[in-house]
Amino acid sequence: MAVLTMSVAAGYFTIAAVVAPRIRMPSVSDRLVLVVRAAAIAFFIGCGMTHVHIFVHTVGLGTPQPVELHELVFHTAQAIGAWLFIIGAALRLELHVVPSQSRSELRAAVERQKELARQAQALAERDELTGLARRHRFEEELARTAAKARRHGSPAALLLVDIDGLKSINDTYGHGAGDALLTQLGKSIGGPLRVTDIPARIGGDEFAIILPDTSVDEAKTVARRVVALLNTTLGGVPGIADGRGSTVSVGLAPIDGVPADATEDADGALYRAKRAGGNTYAVSHSPRSLAPAPG
Repeated sequence: MAVLTMSVAAGYFTIAAVVAPRIRMPSVSDRLVLVVRAAAIAFFIGCGMTHVHIFVHTVGLGTPQPVELHELVFHTAQAIGAWLFIIGAALRLELHVVPSQSRSELRAAVERQKELARQAQALAERDELTGLARRHRFEEELARTAAKARRHGSPAALLLVDIDGLKSINDTYGHGAGDALLTQLGKSIGGPLRVTDIPARIGGDEFAIILPDTSVDEAKTVARRVVALLNTTLGGVPGIADGRGSTVSVGLAPIDGVPADATEDADGALYRAKRAGGNTYAVSHSPRSLAPAPG
C-alpha cells in the first residue's frame, strides 16, 4: 500500500511539474492560459500531497489506519491512471486543451465548408477548354426549364450551335487551331445572351444555349445575333488563314415540356442549316424558316 500511495503521489507531482505547465489553449488569451496552467499545477500538487499524507499514516508515522481491500484497488487504479497519463503526455510532448467551439464558430465553419463544396461543384460543372457548362449541367438545366414550361406554360427555346468545317480546320492547321476556335467561341458566345441564359459545351464542336422565358420569335433574334457575332469572332482567330471555315450553324427549337424532343428538334434544325451550307440558322419543323447568312 505504501508503494502504491507514493507512486500515485510521484505521478501527480510529475504531472504538476511537467505536464500542466505545457497546457496549450488555442484561440484564447495568454492570461487565461496562465490561469488554467496555475490551476492545474495547484490541483495536481494537492492530489500528490493527499497521497503523501496517506503514505505517512500507512507506514505508521502517524495514527495507524488499517488498509481495506477497496482502498488497495482504488490506489492501484489511481497509480495506473496517473502514470498512463504521464506516458501519453510524454509521447505527445504537449497537452492540447481545446475549448469547445461556440455556436457561431460552428455555423461559420459549416458555411465555409458549404462554400468550398459549391466552388468545387462549380469547377466540376465547367468545361476546361471553353469555361462553359458541361453536358450533365446542360441536361439538368434543360430538364428544369422543360418542367417549368409544362407547369406554367412559360415559353423557352433551345439553340444548338456547331462550328462549320472544324474537321478540315484540324486537318489543315492542327488541333491547336481547332482548340483555339473552341476556346474563342466559349469566350464570345455569351455576348448576345442574358444572365439567365445557359450556354454549354455538349460535344466536341457542338454547343447548346438554353433560353428560358423566350418565345420562338425572340429566340430567332438571338440565333441571328449568335451567328453574326461568332462568325465575326471566329474569323479572327490566330493560326487560321483568313479565318476560312470559321463559321457556325445554329438549330433552334422550342422547349415545350419534353427535353429529349427539344434536343432532337434542335438537332434536326441544325442539320438543315448545315445542309444549306452553314453560316446560318434554322428553326425546327419549319423549312421556310431557314435564314440567309447575316451580312
